Amino acid sequence: CIMKNLKKVAALLMAISMAASCAAGCSSDTASSTAGGNDAASAAETGSAAEGETGGESAEPASFPFDETLEITMMMEEAATQKVLDDSPLLQVIRDELNVELTLQPIPTSDWVTKRAAVLASNTMPDIMRGASMEEMRNYAPTGMLLCIEDYRDYAPEYFALIEGEDRINETNKFRVDGKTYIFQTLEYYRVPIASISALRMDLLEEAGLEMPTTWDEFYDALLAIKEKHPDMVGFSSRFGTKHLIGQYAYSLGTGGFQGINNSNGMYYEPESDSYVYGPTSEKFTRVVEFLANAYKDGLLDPDYATMTKDVYFEKLSSGQAMSICDNNSFIGRVYNPAISQVDPEANFDIVPPLENEDGTVRQLRYEKDWLGANIISSQTAEPEKVVQFMNWFYTDEGRMLSNFGREGIEYDMVDGMPTIKQEIVDANAGADDVFSAIQSQLGVGLQGLALYVDETTYKQVSDPIFIEQGDEIAAWTEEGTIVFSPSDPAFTSEQSTRVTELLQNINNVFDQEIDKFIIGQKSMDEWPAFVEQLKAQGTEELEQIYNDAYSATK
Repeated sequence: CIMKNLKKVAALLMAISMAASCAAGCSSDTASSTAGGNDAASAAETGSAAEGETGGESAEPASFPFDETLEITMMMEEAATQKVLDDSPLLQVIRDELNVELTLQPIPTSDWVTKRAAVLASNTMPDIMRGASMEEMRNYAPTGMLLCIEDYRDYAPEYFALIEGEDRINETNKFRVDGKTYIFQTLEYYRVPIASISALRMDLLEEAGLEMPTTWDEFYDALLAIKEKHPDMVGFSSRFGTKHLIGQYAYSLGTGGFQGINNSNGMYYEPESDSYVYGPTSEKFTRVVEFLANAYKDGLLDPDYATMTKDVYFEKLSSGQAMSICDNNSFIGRVYNPAISQVDPEANFDIVPPLENEDGTVRQLRYEKDWLGANIISSQTAEPEKVVQFMNWFYTDEGRMLSNFGREGIEYDMVDGMPTIKQEIVDANAGADDVFSAIQSQLGVGLQGLALYVDETTYKQVSDPIFIEQGDEIAAWTEEGTIVFSPSDPAFTSEQSTRVTELLQNINNVFDQEIDKFIIGQKSMDEWPAFVEQLKAQGTEELEQIYNDAYSATK
């Protein structure tokens, strides 16, 4: 079955127009916003557009699967919850059916940022690096270190059809460097909808005789009421320190900045003005600071919030010390609730519907539609056409199913139209702290495995039903427009990127030194206007101008 379907892929590749440029230097054309559809016609149209503008010639793609073994080395992050195995079923399929000898170089999460930065700086990256940052991609693409995928468009028809579809083209343009594509992005086929959203201990809310809050004032009052009954508990904290804490609440309160994970950037997209804004200098940012300062004064904000780590955060939540969370709902449903139930069977967190702010507005961000890791290829790879063909395979139906579930009939079966992992595999991992990740690790599949077109249907099979239910709620709020996908930063030119880095370094130095003083009461809000002027003196207005110039160019 695998070989039969792969031959179909080969036939498709052979049928596509071969006249797009493969010369050095990428096509500078901007993809049409009407391109779309993951089918042969759409892919062929994409190739024809490239042909018409570049006028070059390209070699016929190698037969696929390959006649001669293709040897590739891939460097990737290894999450603590999902070990990377060098003998997984997926690697066996890649070796035996595709004729690709894929050697993995897993780097533990604790060393990942440092290691990949060193490899990029020394120009010693392997054939493929999974999960570089978009900033790193934008910095190194102009140096010639990275393979320009645009040159090999005809070898990746499924991929280009996806990223140039109507639902992705605007974001895709933001990830191009001078109009050129240098990455294979990790795309979403299906995942349980997730958002960074507030959750309350429902048992404590019921104990206090309160209804689910609908406004931020009601939410705060609920925390105070629970605190009165449980004075040793904290209201909330953050698993990544001050900026992450701010990012969880700012947008919903009416401003923005620092959203997402590990985002030290105060810039955000403000839909009311259709522009990018530096959050801390916006008028409404005082709401965020006052919210946190009041919470600190009232004993609701964890006193250790600024130095919090995810391990300590988990310990406090799972031991019953916290009454609310603002976090990724996947942690709520599949990590925190199972853990706290071991301490108190009646305890459970449930998500709070997006809350109304003082403007009378209800708004919330969810994570980006796709993932922001940049899967990049070294320009020194020996056989770039074949490497691109191999990467494109992950976006085919065959590649998607194999890289997310393994082999049909061996690792999974189709049950009522849903891929369902074999029960013996589920049972073998039932004792793991994270059953989903343990299964993924065994098979070598999924987001933290090798999947590039991610399908997380397995969550439905092994997760607490509340996680799936919460995902359905987030999907409904997204449909009605209450929750929106987080927009990405616009694509910068090399000069803009350099200047943004310089400005942010200066701005962050000032912000980081002062922000906690306002939260813990060392400085009063009367001093906030002067602080805003300090930030502006470091170039926040220039930063906003660069962002919006880049945004205009993208549009």
